[in-house]
Amino acid sequence: MFILSFFSIIIALISQHFFDMQPCAWCVIQRLLFFLIGIISLISFFINKVIISRILALLIATLGIAGILAACLQKIFSSDDLSCTTVTAADKIISNSGFDSAIPWLFNIYASCADDPVTLFGIEYFILSLSVFVLLTLISFSICFKKE
Repeated sequence: MFILSFFSIIIALISQHFFDMQPCAWCVIQRLLFFLIGIISLISFFINKVIISRILALLIATLGIAGILAACLQKIFSSDDLSCTTVTAADKIISNSGFDSAIPWLFNIYASCADDPVTLFGIEYFILSLSVFVLLTLISFSICFKKE
């Protein structure tokens, strides 16, 4: 899960910094969730206690569900022109967290959801992100409910 999470971030950063595909607030929220999932999965890799590993897997599953919601909201807000003229919950979360000023190359918002959707190989980014979040959530739940 660590590799999948950070690979997703690396792809987003390459798209942003080399191909000028700037992230909106919902994209940055998804990056933050991938970052948190990656860190937690890395920590859980080194924990040998089953109960703690399952609790961390449940936390990752919860973050995965939040990522699914963020990807869906990204699509909803990008198709609703009125919502793009106001500050969204994603804008507030990122600006209040301080991540945008602490690590601007990773968490700064450079685009609006009103901009054209960004695609990779003809597939909108929100679909790719949604797919990865679904996969991470399924893997996490399989760890949570794995029989000894």
